[in-house]
Amino acid sequence: MKISIVAVGSELLLGQILNTNAKYLAQLFNGVGLNVMEQAVIGDNPERLERLLRQTLEENDTVIMTGGLGPTKDDLTKHTVAKVFGKELVTDNEALEYIENYFKEQHQEMSENNKQQALVIEGAKVLPNKVGMAPGMLVEQDGKRVALMPGPPKEMQPMAENELLPYLLEGDKLIFSEQLRFAGIGESRVETELMDLIDNQSNPTIAPLAGPHEVSTRLTANGRNQEECEKLIAPVKEEILKRIGKYYYGSDHTKIEQAVLAKIPGDFAIYDGVTSAEIYSRLKEYDKDNQLKGMLLDNDKYVSSTLTLEERLKLSAAYVRDFYQTEISISLLYDGEKVHLGVLTEKGFESESFVMTQKRNLVKHRTPNYVYIRLINLFS
Repeated sequence: MKISIVAVGSELLLGQILNTNAKYLAQLFNGVGLNVMEQAVIGDNPERLERLLRQTLEENDTVIMTGGLGPTKDDLTKHTVAKVFGKELVTDNEALEYIENYFKEQHQEMSENNKQQALVIEGAKVLPNKVGMAPGMLVEQDGKRVALMPGPPKEMQPMAENELLPYLLEGDKLIFSEQLRFAGIGESRVETELMDLIDNQSNPTIAPLAGPHEVSTRLTANGRNQEECEKLIAPVKEEILKRIGKYYYGSDHTKIEQAVLAKIPGDFAIYDGVTSAEIYSRLKEYDKDNQLKGMLLDNDKYVSSTLTLEERLKLSAAYVRDFYQTEISISLLYDGEKVHLGVLTEKGFESESFVMTQKRNLVKHRTPNYVYIRLINLFS
């Protein structure tokens, strides 16, 4: 199988956004032994897109396209593919019903152009979009295949892994992946710890992936069914967690903020002298049960800076706990070299520190994940 990845969108050519979809898809396909031969980026121009698609299909049997499935006039990817294959566009009633229900739930009137998102190429395999509105599709004709998926990564990634990939595998094989997520550890350290496993991988494959301030390792197995794949993955996952399990916070689509909130056994508040409220705002986004009651930024009016750092850490934890009347409190302070974490519970006060010597702005953004993984371990 020869795969070409084509990203559609003038915003990519203008440099307004990064083409992260191509990176994700290349890693996904190569991780299971599917060969990506080329990548291309094209603007929202139907003539140029048609020319590129025809040329690409001459040299490759499978084209994976992202972007251009939305409701606006420049979202013409499926129209162009339909033209190349000599097909019509038809309405997918299930997709249309989903879109209509979305607008009803939001108490908004649906504009007519949104119906365009429910159009699919006749005869195509529809790929459900479980995160957004526009469905994907897989068109096959004369030994050639074209897959169309939405551009937003949060929609494209689960569709590619869960809906598209099984159809790209030959025979009766099924593909199943589990993505182990880690924080507080760098990509190079993960690779070093797992080097022998990576060098000797077969089924499942092991693919370390770097993200913003975290690392993941995707384990992908081929088997007759999901149960067989899970059995193949289980011993490899167990060995990985033996080595770097203290940095593990969850699998697949689990967010580290969700993992933290699930581990902390009660309501809590934060005293923040490091991240300028980033650690609070990230947690609050996932705090459906209002578990996190509030946050105070480090200030002399709360705790005097003339005290020792250990005194400030302990007193600030007590202050914010009393201020918000919570069961638990968390305090963060920085001394220019280390981030100091204090946690006050009914069992008493615990503290630890970790080195963070980057520029202050980087410390602010990197610290939350390092704190989160320590909180997960502390409350486990």
